[in-house]
Amino acid sequence: MNRFFIVFTAFIASVLLACKKDEAPSPTAFTFKLSVNNEFSPLSYQFSVFLSNAEGKVLAYKEIPGNATETLEVADASPDDRLDCTVVKIETLNAPGSGVKDTFVTLTTYTNIGHGETLNLRELLYQQVTDLNVTFTGAQSVDTIIVSEGLTFSRPQPSNNFTGQYRVLHTGKIWLRIKVNGEPTWRFVLFNNVSGPVFNTTIDANLLFPIFAAPAKMTFPFTAAWEYKVDGVVDTASLRFLALGDLLRAPGGAIPVFSDVDIFEPITNDVFNPGPKPYNGFRVRVSGSDNTPGGYTYFCDFLAPSIPANLPAPTFDLLPTVLADNRLVATQCVGNFDVLVFARSRSSTPNITWEVNSAPANGVVIYRLPDVPTGLGTAFPALRNYDFGGVVRARAEAYQTLNYDEAIRQKLLNADPLWQAKAGYLGREEIQ
Repeated sequence: MNRFFIVFTAFIASVLLACKKDEAPSPTAFTFKLSVNNEFSPLSYQFSVFLSNAEGKVLAYKEIPGNATETLEVADASPDDRLDCTVVKIETLNAPGSGVKDTFVTLTTYTNIGHGETLNLRELLYQQVTDLNVTFTGAQSVDTIIVSEGLTFSRPQPSNNFTGQYRVLHTGKIWLRIKVNGEPTWRFVLFNNVSGPVFNTTIDANLLFPIFAAPAKMTFPFTAAWEYKVDGVVDTASLRFLALGDLLRAPGGAIPVFSDVDIFEPITNDVFNPGPKPYNGFRVRVSGSDNTPGGYTYFCDFLAPSIPANLPAPTFDLLPTVLADNRLVATQCVGNFDVLVFARSRSSTPNITWEVNSAPANGVVIYRLPDVPTGLGTAFPALRNYDFGGVVRARAEAYQTLNYDEAIRQKLLNADPLWQAKAGYLGREEIQ
């Protein structure tokens, strides 16, 4: 009986194995993956990332802890799938002395992302605060002093032995310029590799480098031939000060307001730190608005061997944008550019900003904001309701050396603080 049972069991097992061999192998399922590296500390911000499809359905959502690496996965995907990636950054600030907390929620969406991309959350332009205590010798009077990005606590004068105290926001370099002893000529000094909470120094004012350079001018690409001169440039390669003055000439038309004009060397090595330099020249970074009817906000960021006499003018434009149901936006692209950005902002509590990077097209581009993950929408009902007041900013971005996919990859990798300048960036933004 037992022998018969054993033989019968073996027979059944062999039949089942034979049947199994005849079955077609199941296809291997493909999993869409996105790697996320968060280099911020857990005390800085709260980050989360979600992936959504063309219909806006959330396919994967994950909170990203500080100083951690995570992977977002979407099962049963295709190797050719392209998804939208949205980064959520939450910052909570306490109003000084009030005990009131204010929350800032920033969402950034990158559309049409392929499998295997990497997203880096990091701060490349690290800024630090240092208390600068500088004492000038050889001075009978310090007539004028300017410390770049410095908050004055004590101005140098005879009563304090010509010692100035400043709290400076910087990225490792601090520069200042002064007029002493009734002289009409400016003198300047540049401190390199500054770090730490306090920097104490004593300087002979008569040994500071004098400034003899003539002001430089640039023409801005608005309706009039704008000539703008800005102060605050040190050319450390040749140890001279580029005296961009404070005069704005507007030959006809309204005067635009320039919120940011920066010209500086895009290198870390200088005469104080000899060595090979990745680029000889200047980084020119400008933004400003022409508030006349039909005006726009202008952005540019590029590298140049010398300060240019003219800034590039956009040859592209965006026609008026159409909004619907707080989520849907449509605009028509004019001319050739590489990235189309839609930005919405809500300035009340909480402050919410949502910026979407999408590919432009020859004609009308339509984009609908993706669904908001349940937990995020519960925490922020205004975000769940897409409450942005019906206003959207549309920005066209052109790059000399990058297309859409390459530009978005640079934004995701966040690996080079000079990538935008190296790519030759030109932007035009209009409020619709």
